[in-house]
Amino acid sequence: DTFASAEAQIAAIADDIAYNNHDLHDGLRAGLFTVAEICELPLVGPAFAAVDAAWPGLDAKRHRHEALRRVFGAMVEDVLVRSRQLLQEMNPASADEVRQAGRPVVQFSPGMWEQLKEIRAFLFARMYRAPPVMATRERVTRVVEELFPAFLADPSLLPQEWRDDVARAGDRTELARIVGDYIAGMTDRFALETNRKMFGT
Repeated sequence: DTFASAEAQIAAIADDIAYNNHDLHDGLRAGLFTVAEICELPLVGPAFAAVDAAWPGLDAKRHRHEALRRVFGAMVEDVLVRSRQLLQEMNPASADEVRQAGRPVVQFSPGMWEQLKEIRAFLFARMYRAPPVMATRERVTRVVEELFPAFLADPSLLPQEWRDDVARAGDRTELARIVGDYIAGMTDRFALETNRKMFGT
């Protein structure tokens, strides 16, 4: 329905803000790119420049944190300003009018959207498709392909807190869904460690 669609749009924007910010942090920590490289990006470069101007000589970790905090704040502020502008233009008399507007009311400004597309393209090339990341992804995929049938064949291998769900499973399909949910909640590192403990690989 329209309300669910609006909720999904807001969640998608929140994800954009969170993931772009976290992925810039994570990529720097992993050494996939440098501060100098992301300073070539729109929104990011000005944030680092502002921190340099306010606190010259800041240590590297704090420098990165303060700059990317500004990137996060700029994205949030842009959504608030743009959404407020759209609401003022609509001047709705009720929440139903907002739901039936036929367009998202909560959104980035066109200018911010263009900047985010450039940041996303950079992250896609330098992080999501980086050779070390792809190698880990392939390894984790193989691990999941080993863990799923092992847990399905012997659900007692699941942690104790999952045993009640297993006991209530009415058939193999429900059991497979429980196993899938458990594996889906694993981080890559935890999946690799679990596989090592179970299979020694």
